[in-house]
Amino acid sequence: MRLLLRLLGLLLVLAVLLVGLAFVLPDRAHVQRSITIARPQSQIHLLLTNPRRFNDWSPWFALDPAADYVYSGPDSGVGATLAWSSSNADVGAGSQTIVAVKPDESVSLTVDFRNRGTADMRFDLERRSDETHVTWSLDSRFPLRLDEHFAGDAVGRYVGVFLDSLVGGDLERGLLNLQQLADTFPPIDIAGIEPQLVELPPRRVITIALATEADDAANLRHWNAARQELEQFVAQNRLSVEGRLLQLAPPSSAGDADAELALLAHFDVMPDDTDVRGRVLAATRAVQLEHSGSVAERRKLVDKLRTWLLVKGLHSGDWLVEEYVDGDLLQGTTRISIAVQSPAAN
Repeated sequence: MRLLLRLLGLLLVLAVLLVGLAFVLPDRAHVQRSITIARPQSQIHLLLTNPRRFNDWSPWFALDPAADYVYSGPDSGVGATLAWSSSNADVGAGSQTIVAVKPDESVSLTVDFRNRGTADMRFDLERRSDETHVTWSLDSRFPLRLDEHFAGDAVGRYVGVFLDSLVGGDLERGLLNLQQLADTFPPIDIAGIEPQLVELPPRRVITIALATEADDAANLRHWNAARQELEQFVAQNRLSVEGRLLQLAPPSSAGDADAELALLAHFDVMPDDTDVRGRVLAATRAVQLEHSGSVAERRKLVDKLRTWLLVKGLHSGDWLVEEYVDGDLLQGTTRISIAVQSPAAN
């Protein structure tokens, strides 16, 4: 009995020491890991501000791929939220919300682990030559509340001491996954473009093949000749047209290869003995922006737009459409649209 009392006393003293130590342990912990990725800051930043791409590189997604995920708020940027719920105790339930963004520099988030507390998560981007140095940090707070939460808070402070060894490996794996995902994109800087996602209605067009060469002056002659042939066809067949000239090309084509010049037109039956053809462009979701400048600049912009789609996780649909708002092939303003494949969940 005496031995038992001594053992109980020792346990009591140990408990008191552990509780007392909890008061002097740090009330916060910081974990960070870094990696250098051979892609522009603009690409990495676009990835990190898009919650719908998080699970494409997250180190925790593989713990329970069947977990429920819900997205709310805007598609990306401040206010964009990803919430999760899982029966796997290692995943649990929670949410993360983007609270601050510095373009191409940093992304800050708050993470709510429900009854397991909260944390601040941050990504800092630093340009190093043509590469991006990414630092992923996690800051957790461990308050010590003198109420029914005290026992859990005290345990949390002990967890905080070992947080680096517990979470650091996850951050390293996540950054490696992020690097592997970014390596699948062309090394094209997409800074400065802000495309819009729009819904395009179905449209009937008449088209004619557009010959292309390396020389811009020759291309302009081909473009003018194709335009005149379309206009003659409209006049001869008394078609009703609306809108401006369009140029169509499959999104995968290089430059203006395989392009067609088109006009929005109302027609029922098209003749077979002409180079002009009728086509119906199906209703589609598209990514769109406007550009003023030369055709060479426009081609570079199209490459940027295609890369932007890849980083966003969107897939090009049937056609790239350039609408000539004013000017001609070589100079002027064009509205560039690239169809986006369904499903359009992003």
